[in-house]
Amino acid sequence: MEKVTYGDVLRSPGTVPLYVAAFLARIPLMALPLVLTLLVVEGLGGSYGQAGLIAAAETVGAAVGAPWRGRLIDRLGLRRALLPSIAVLFVVYPLAAVSTYLWLLPLAFAAGLFIAPVHSIVRISLAARLPSSHHRSAFALDSVCAEASFIIGPAAAGALVVAASPQVALVAVAGTVAIGLGILWRLDPPTRSADSVTVAREPGTRWLTTDLVFLFLISGGAMIALMATDLGIIAVLRELDAVGLVGVVYLGWGLSSLVGGLIYGARPASIRPSYLLLAMGVLTIPIGIAHTPWVLAIACIPAGLLCAPIMTACSEWIAKLTDEAWRGEAMGYQATAFTVGGAVAAPLIGLAIDHEGAAAGFAVGGGAALLIAMGSLAAQRSRRPAEVSDV
Repeated sequence: MEKVTYGDVLRSPGTVPLYVAAFLARIPLMALPLVLTLLVVEGLGGSYGQAGLIAAAETVGAAVGAPWRGRLIDRLGLRRALLPSIAVLFVVYPLAAVSTYLWLLPLAFAAGLFIAPVHSIVRISLAARLPSSHHRSAFALDSVCAEASFIIGPAAAGALVVAASPQVALVAVAGTVAIGLGILWRLDPPTRSADSVTVAREPGTRWLTTDLVFLFLISGGAMIALMATDLGIIAVLRELDAVGLVGVVYLGWGLSSLVGGLIYGARPASIRPSYLLLAMGVLTIPIGIAHTPWVLAIACIPAGLLCAPIMTACSEWIAKLTDEAWRGEAMGYQATAFTVGGAVAAPLIGLAIDHEGAAAGFAVGGGAALLIAMGSLAAQRSRRPAEVSDV
């Protein structure tokens, strides 16, 4: 088996600028939920419940729009597919910064509907630009960049809100995304490999296989486990009266995912996504028994090490199982699976925390991920060997 290093990936022409552009676009996108929440609570004097409705509107828009945006990339190419996202940045975001709460609801939905499909763009381009033997390392590097954006984005946005205002932060989000998308526009990275044979997208063509459905379910299950940790960390620290340490715990969690992604990408062979989700579920459940902030920070590390690897593994298999003519749409559906998984998990985990405490949130999220992984493995074993792709 060919040994691929990160240097091999980074030396490929155009790869480094692609990572840089995606990183710049992702930082503000990671901060958008926080900025919208603070815009409602601090800027408009609303409640956290009202802020939750705004976040839900943006989430629903993103879930609906992701497959459509991926389909546009497949059919029209990158530059034409980016036009709606760029236009929205200069229209919807400035209007949202000065709107009333009632107008903010449809504007948040529009922002989500036309949000830049950065995840799909990067993964499609990497799959087209690099040979399949390089995909694991390339996707792992992209997951690491996404984790770095997750660490930097909300912190930078929070600092800007404190220094200026939520309105200024929202406009800054739009401006920074515009810079990243502008670089992507200029680069115009390929969405088809140079030696690919053009396949027409005939109506009624069946590209959605059973294995892809399993991969979307596993992607959603991963987000459920991540949401349990996200909400559970805050709940545990509130119970311990140590909310001031939330940044430290989140930093350790994010860094562990970054390290896990680098380790996974350097492996010579992939690991089945269902196995990774199974392990993530098992490791998420006991986090809730942490009795001090520092024990909590340490307890988050094992599950955190699997965050980037499971995202990488799912994307690797989607690229492997999907023809280039439908790859953008498939990546879009994966993004929708991430969004739906998080959206469904948030209220259920929140309800568990409200009624039974922080430990219940970890148990519900980790248990759900565990059940999805076990169900996926059981369903695959019930099929004929020739039909199974070891996802």
